[in-house]
Amino acid sequence: MTHSPRQAILAAATAAAVVALTGCANPFPSIQFTPEETTTPTGMENAPYPADLEHLDDILALGKTTLPEGATTITITPAIKFAESYPGGWGYVIAYHAQPQSIRDHFDTYTSFDGSFLEKYPDDEPPSGIKDIDFTEIKHPVIVGFGKVKLVIERPLGRCWLLIRGAPR
Repeated sequence: MTHSPRQAILAAATAAAVVALTGCANPFPSIQFTPEETTTPTGMENAPYPADLEHLDDILALGKTTLPEGATTITITPAIKFAESYPGGWGYVIAYHAQPQSIRDHFDTYTSFDGSFLEKYPDDEPPSGIKDIDFTEIKHPVIVGFGKVKLVIERPLGRCWLLIRGAPR
């Protein structure tokens, strides 16, 4: 007698429930039972990617952005405070260093402002909604947003942060 795929799935789900409830060993060692909702190594549910350099291009694509040409000392950390404050939310903080002209070019490309005047813009106050970047050590910040991205630039030019956030609708 053959069973439909639906019956096989129901049988496997039932077996998994029995195993979970009774603490027994998995009766189907070749079948891996995983929860429907998983947490990535970011510590955030629903995060599309782990917060690591291996996924940098994927994470940047979420914000429809890139890093400035020649960016160095790149780190990615999860935006845990945003994820905790927004149900289903996820985010990444990408910190990096870049040369002044590369920062200006990147600023020109992704914002509606002129990067040649970056040094002349007034200092921005850290918005209350950005809790995943520590502003205590950032001097003379310029903060702009585009799409899912907040760009924080320190002056004199050199250090920058991209905050890419998202959540289910």
